[in-house]
Amino acid sequence: LGSPGIKMICRTGFAGRAPAEDYPLSNRLDEIDALVVFDNVLVPWENVLFYRHTRAATFIRATLHRYSAFAFVQRNLRMADLMIGAALFNVRQTGLDKQPAVQEKLSQLAVYREGINAHMTAAIATAEKSPGGLLMPNQSLLFTGRVHACTNLPAMMHLARELCGGQICVTPDSASFRHPETGKWMEKFYTINDDWLAEDRRRLLAFARDLLNSDYAGHRLTFQLFAQSAPFAHLAAVYRNFDWGESLEFAHKAAGLSEGLLDNMGAVAGDASAGQLFGAKARDKQATSATGG
Repeated sequence: LGSPGIKMICRTGFAGRAPAEDYPLSNRLDEIDALVVFDNVLVPWENVLFYRHTRAATFIRATLHRYSAFAFVQRNLRMADLMIGAALFNVRQTGLDKQPAVQEKLSQLAVYREGINAHMTAAIATAEKSPGGLLMPNQSLLFTGRVHACTNLPAMMHLARELCGGQICVTPDSASFRHPETGKWMEKFYTINDDWLAEDRRRLLAFARDLLNSDYAGHRLTFQLFAQSAPFAHLAAVYRNFDWGESLEFAHKAAGLSEGLLDNMGAVAGDASAGQLFGAKARDKQATSATGG
């Protein structure tokens, strides 16, 4: 990074634009993205992975997220927890969580969260051996989990925004709560009961606003959608790793199709996730173990 000619041009950060009391996430959790320019930089040959080798570049790109996708999807899991927490605090402070319509929206957020968690847990439970002989998360489950997490994130943020209500866009800043002239009105109208005083309510609304409605929130949403390539590439990774052969064999047997049809389909077996536990390969393995073979 210290080589002559390397230039790192950073985007404008969110920290410091406004007080941390009003934008806690923007000031604490911003990760600065940068454009890296190599202006006639000398790269020693020992640091060169490949040179003018397009097939090597394609291979690296295709396998780039074999492991990194796991930590990337974990971000969505924690984002889901934050959205659920912010929404639940907002509805429980006024008792709205007892309404069926509110419970329905909370349940949708829970389904989203648990869907991510299920994919990650299953990807570990059915982990595979990589071509290099290393342990890696089940690729089919990992990449389908990534699609689930990223594709549904905008809708889940909208649900959380609905549950938090319009106060996240009209609540004054912390200075207004402390000002001698306006503070007494903030105290009066933002205090709900002995448990929910004005200051706690302001902090919760400021947190929810920064999570769902701020410039930082919009940036994070776009980052999660594109940081590991565009959505169509996420689906392409699913296509390359799903075990199509298992489904074809099952449908072939159920429909009673001719034997030659399956051979002519040219099915490419990807990472057999469910097939490892319940498919033909698993049954064959169990039969071999039972006979001592």
